[in-house]
Amino acid sequence: EISVGESEDGKNMVNQITYQDASGKTTTMRDVDGVILALGCKGMESVVRASPDLAKFKEFSLAASLKGIDVISCRIWFDRIVPTRTPANVFSRFEALRGAGGTFFMLDQLQENSPDLWGEDAAEVLDEDDEVIESTRGSVVACDFYNAGGLM
Repeated sequence: EISVGESEDGKNMVNQITYQDASGKTTTMRDVDGVILALGCKGMESVVRASPDLAKFKEFSLAASLKGIDVISCRIWFDRIVPTRTPANVFSRFEALRGAGGTFFMLDQLQENSPDLWGEDAAEVLDEDDEVIESTRGSVVACDFYNAGGLM
């Protein structure tokens, strides 16, 4: 359960989290600074159902009513170029995926490997003489895993 209260300045804030671990032991955390919910559809539904304070917020009620599949999306920046036979492909039928499937895209091979790909403005990538660096950096991979509940 996530309990919500009001801060001194009148804003809503989480003030307590109560959860049960795998052994069945119940733990309560107080004086919480913030909460990050990394949940799938079923997990969000369970948390909101167990948290009347959260259910009062339209955003959480709507999120808890979503029907869909769990997805993990990540982007990985390598420090060197990773050669591949194909710059895009599918993950499937690997036992370690636990029923999930996915795709990967070698972004540096599908588009220009520029500072924009790395989340930087070209003017911000400077050498010690304040000259813009034009060299290529490592590979950037975007991966999406679908039906990812077993990986979470």
